[in-house]
Amino acid sequence: MFDKIKDPAFIKEVKESEKYATLRDRYRELCERTIKTEPLSCKFSKFRLFAEKGERNLYEFAFNQHVDALVLHALNTIIYGDEHLSELEDALYDVLSLYVWALPAHIPDINEENYYELDLASTSVGSTIATIDYLLGDKLHPQLKKRIDTELRRRILEPFKREIWHWEDRYNNWTSVCAGHTAVTLMLKYPEEFETLLPRFSENMRKFIAGFSDDGVCYEGAGYWGYGLSSFVMYALLLKEYTKGKINYFTDKKVKDICCFFEKVTLYPDIITCYGDTGVDIKVSEFLMHSLKKEYPEDIWIPQQSRMQLPTSQLAQILLYIESYDNTVTSDELKNAEYYMGHAGWYTKRTDSYSLAARGGWNGDSHNHNDVGSFIFAKDNRQILCDMGTRYYTKDYFMMPQRYEYLETSSRGHNCPIINGQYQANVPETRSYTSYENGVFSVDFYELYDIPELKRLVRHFKADDTSVKVSEEFEIMGDWSYTERLVSYVEPKISEGVIEIDGVYIKFDPSKGEASYTTEMHYTKNLDDTVNETIIYLTDIKVKTYGSFEFVIDTNK
Repeated sequence: MFDKIKDPAFIKEVKESEKYATLRDRYRELCERTIKTEPLSCKFSKFRLFAEKGERNLYEFAFNQHVDALVLHALNTIIYGDEHLSELEDALYDVLSLYVWALPAHIPDINEENYYELDLASTSVGSTIATIDYLLGDKLHPQLKKRIDTELRRRILEPFKREIWHWEDRYNNWTSVCAGHTAVTLMLKYPEEFETLLPRFSENMRKFIAGFSDDGVCYEGAGYWGYGLSSFVMYALLLKEYTKGKINYFTDKKVKDICCFFEKVTLYPDIITCYGDTGVDIKVSEFLMHSLKKEYPEDIWIPQQSRMQLPTSQLAQILLYIESYDNTVTSDELKNAEYYMGHAGWYTKRTDSYSLAARGGWNGDSHNHNDVGSFIFAKDNRQILCDMGTRYYTKDYFMMPQRYEYLETSSRGHNCPIINGQYQANVPETRSYTSYENGVFSVDFYELYDIPELKRLVRHFKADDTSVKVSEEFEIMGDWSYTERLVSYVEPKISEGVIEIDGVYIKFDPSKGEASYTTEMHYTKNLDDTVNETIIYLTDIKVKTYGSFEFVIDTNK
């Protein structure tokens, strides 16, 4: 495998050809920025922060510096030769010597001996080290060669053989990332073990694929789609090479539908549907998008460059990207389109005047927010009625019931109605029912509120060329209150029957509703652990008439 990378003529072309000039410059700049200084120390005090305070960023930032340095020193050595070998050996020794390759947030009992924990990070490190050994093993110092074998056996091979891991029973990104990188580690370093364990890896990937809807929707959102699918595609490409084409996942129709997902949730070049823990500024790997374009040249949409990023932390993905690099691949135009993804209950429409995303589904998805029935309205490459996406990760953010008390995860921070003063409940077994008929997307979602008095709640979206009419029907036994919640980054201007937000007009009958707004703060973090604070405007329309209400989101005054 990696036949091109092992070919001196190809490496010479990568170093000298005009075809690779831009790619060389970008990786050179990345190397200078990443490895010009020593990585921060993975101190014990940082390691303990998650267990003691629920804080995870400081340790993970330092850990990722060590891994990125290893990957980039390996890339320099592979492309530019032995003059970088000493730096690679130092970086390799550094990572091999880390107490654990797993992240503290993923270790069940941080107080126990846990160097063998198989998680997203440890398996990825394992595949990078196996790739280095596969391509450069003959050049490495014999002591490092022995150490590689020792550490890969005790940290990856033996733990995987010893037990069935929790992520093997998941149907999300964990399955593809952990199984994919473990499989690649064994494929490159211990091929006889890999062949014995191949049925197990095949079952892992079956579950990963089954975790998507039948129309290819990633319930975890676009960010985790890119993360999980990158590892799956890495594994699938190498497995196709390993088996000489006998096992080819890309011929599967559902896999193709999954691979085409990103375009369906792109509203504008800079606006991605950010349901759940998807960040508003997510980027997808160029390795992933270019690999998919090669497999499905007529079906894959390539986003603009600002929405993509170089693969940096997994060596195998970088090398596969270089092997298949095509400098003629450019971003595609984002055309007007309408998608009803009925199995998932999602809907997207792009017009010349605006873009809309609305959802049904349920509140039991991995990385979910309580946002069934919510929507995003975007205009001129900006979210107008918004979804904030994720908050920064802490221990409490993934603990019940704290998780759904945050603005970002609660329906109070989404474009969802408030009924009898209550927000949506997180009852995973409840669900919505969606339909699309005669140009109307409908969501029946009364179950999601877990309010016994609520007997009916249906929201209809009728989207034309310049506006969207949102109409609702509700039935509540006894005393009732019903409030529309609209979320924005821009302060609303309220007049009788009209709410103007950033050049968009929400119109309603003033005899049937009264509008006002409040504010809350949205928190995100940078990699250096600094916190960003953003004011969020929560506009409420208190409904005065029982049983139904409608408003129109209009791009015209």
